[in-house]
Amino acid sequence: MQGKLLGAVSALILLSGAALAAPPDKPARPGLTSRFETLSAVKDSTAGVFGRLSAEIVRTTPGFVNAAAINDIYEVEAGKIALQRSRSPAVRAFARRMIDAHTESTARLRKTIRNYNINATVPDRVDARRRGMLDDLRGAKSQNFDHRYIAQQVAAHKEADILMRHYAKSGKIYGMRDFASATAKTVAAHLAMAQDLDPRTRSASGR
Repeated sequence: MQGKLLGAVSALILLSGAALAAPPDKPARPGLTSRFETLSAVKDSTAGVFGRLSAEIVRTTPGFVNAAAINDIYEVEAGKIALQRSRSPAVRAFARRMIDAHTESTARLRKTIRNYNINATVPDRVDARRRGMLDDLRGAKSQNFDHRYIAQQVAAHKEADILMRHYAKSGKIYGMRDFASATAKTVAAHLAMAQDLDPRTRSASGR
């Protein structure tokens, strides 16, 4: 059942991605702007659902390490894009904070792996899903960029929240459970910050 759900959501993301493949800042044909915005919102929403499902099915310590590290890499890269493209001082400040926090998170993850002699590999690049998300940020129109970035941040932090809380509760390695528990608190704070930056993400999330 989980496989079918993941497949269906993945297909939705791919379809919406194809519809949004217009170059950044290229004027849309008359009447299509609202359509692009609607498709963007659908894509952000389905990506968030897919991410939460993915986080919920992580069951092993190597799987947790992989998911946590990929999330960190995505956050750092997304933050760099935001620093280049955002016109909002508040969004840029948030992006800098995400770069610093997730760089530190990866360092703590690596230290935990060493200290507890965990047999797990830390990836050095994002997966296909996050690569698509980063491409969407690079391709977003200037006037839509901040909302797209923050919508992704809300979805990514909800996914990370599930991942961290789940491992903190049921993970097999004590030291990594401590890492997950501490990181979950930071993730919750970052989620609240992101939602405060764009009230539309707060109302959509039900907070």
